[in-house]
Amino acid sequence: MTSGWTMLALATLICAGLFANGLRFARLGESFDKALAEGGRAQLSRRLIGRLFMVTAPLFWLLFAAICFGLFGPLPNIQIIQLH
Repeated sequence: MTSGWTMLALATLICAGLFANGLRFARLGESFDKALAEGGRAQLSRRLIGRLFMVTAPLFWLLFAAICFGLFGPLPNIQIIQLH
């Protein structure tokens, strides 16, 4: 049985990485696309993907935290976090 704290720590690391990657994509679009000959569509898609990553990372973390605290009920093989 896996501890809820361990699962929440792993989810936190994954979401922090996803947010940082989204921030990198959003900023990379500004400088990297100036060097491209095609321009417009590549810049738009990078910024859009970056923003999508930055929005979904906290939402995924909140969902995972709710699962770890047992908000949706107990799950097999995950020991829910209980605050006394």
